[in-house]
Amino acid sequence: MNLNALLTALSGLWAITPDALNAFVSDLPQLVAGTVPESRTNDDLATPIEAPYSMEGSVAVIPIKGALAKNGLSFFGFQLLASMREIGAALRQAAADPSVRAIMLDVESPGGTVDGTEELAAAVIAAGQSKPLYAYADGLMASAAYWAACGAREIAAPATAQVGSVGVVLMHREVSRALDNAGVKVNIITAGHYKAAGNMAEPLSDEMRAYIQSNIDSVYELFLQAVEQGRHVSREKAVAMADGKIFLAGDAQDMGLIDRVCSRTEFINKIQKDCTMTLSELKAQHPDTVQELRAELREALRAELSTENSQALDAARADASAVQDRIVALAGAIFGKEAGEKLKAVAASGVSAETLATLQGVLGQPEAAKPSGQQEALAALAAATAKVPASPLAAVSSEEDAAKQDFAALVDAHIAAHNCGKGEAIKAVANANPNAHKEWIVAQNATRK
Repeated sequence: MNLNALLTALSGLWAITPDALNAFVSDLPQLVAGTVPESRTNDDLATPIEAPYSMEGSVAVIPIKGALAKNGLSFFGFQLLASMREIGAALRQAAADPSVRAIMLDVESPGGTVDGTEELAAAVIAAGQSKPLYAYADGLMASAAYWAACGAREIAAPATAQVGSVGVVLMHREVSRALDNAGVKVNIITAGHYKAAGNMAEPLSDEMRAYIQSNIDSVYELFLQAVEQGRHVSREKAVAMADGKIFLAGDAQDMGLIDRVCSRTEFINKIQKDCTMTLSELKAQHPDTVQELRAELREALRAELSTENSQALDAARADASAVQDRIVALAGAIFGKEAGEKLKAVAASGVSAETLATLQGVLGQPEAAKPSGQQEALAALAAATAKVPASPLAAVSSEEDAAKQDFAALVDAHIAAHNCGKGEAIKAVANANPNAHKEWIVAQNATRK
């Protein structure tokens, strides 16, 4: 037996129904004496847990049965208190299980020790952030059990179930008169005024009662906050729900403690239906979520298309550059190195195929070149530049950009052909192409605006 755990449980605060606490305390003398209390049956025997939860379809059902304590308590083979930490571990396992679509707490408990309850409630909330989490009051959901379960998305109960007993209790037993009658005197020696507050050997003074009450009130405040947040109610409403009363399911629903009155099978079916919501139902019931999903999808598609376009553009540039280099190299081999360099400079300037027809008048007749050679050079230049855009955005540039690009290309070509300054080249190209010059001026002015 674990006597230390038993004493620890008895000396602490409880969030449990009074009759459950009284029954627990009443069994202790027989348990300590090594006999089986009449109130205990074979159902109370501690047996190894085969699985932390069972599956009903895609719903993980986690049992919360009997009185609760942080680490549980077994005494002479009987399970007196179920372990809150084992329940928390089951919640974490179900939340991580990919076969689980939803979780249901199957609760039949009067509550338990305050120690461990907030930890269990936090585990419920954490699991509910990963999977839809529901709770069912299968007969009794009281005090600490309700504290833990009130963070569920929805709580249901059959019509005969009892729900509530929201509050905190400390059982103080005083045996000073019994000790006096037995002729026993207990001397209590402490360091610290409140160190022996609430001991059983002396009457409870008003000061010590107030001190103990303040601790109980602090825990009660935590309970109220859990009800407020879990049930999404105001403080005033939470206080009305948390006055220690136990309600039948219908009244509990009216008070806001639960959401629906139905059978366990009906509730399981509802949970499974919620897990297989159609797209139209999702749009109708959760429009904000649908909008968020659409926005995320658009961003993902935009990023994917941007990457694909960028990769395609890089490949096109590489192919066009290779073709251009090959043609320019061939032109150099045919017409000489100097002509090849000039042709390369003209091609790099970005001159378009549409302006090549005007290059003959602008470039003039080089002294050493033959008319037929110039024509062949122009043809080679046209082939080298026809497929190469001046920039990645050339195919979608505005008319002003095209005008600036064509005139500037003519100027660059003139400079490359005649080794002259830019001013002289602009003048020569303008004289030969007055319309292109006008368009270039208009485009320049539009850019400055």
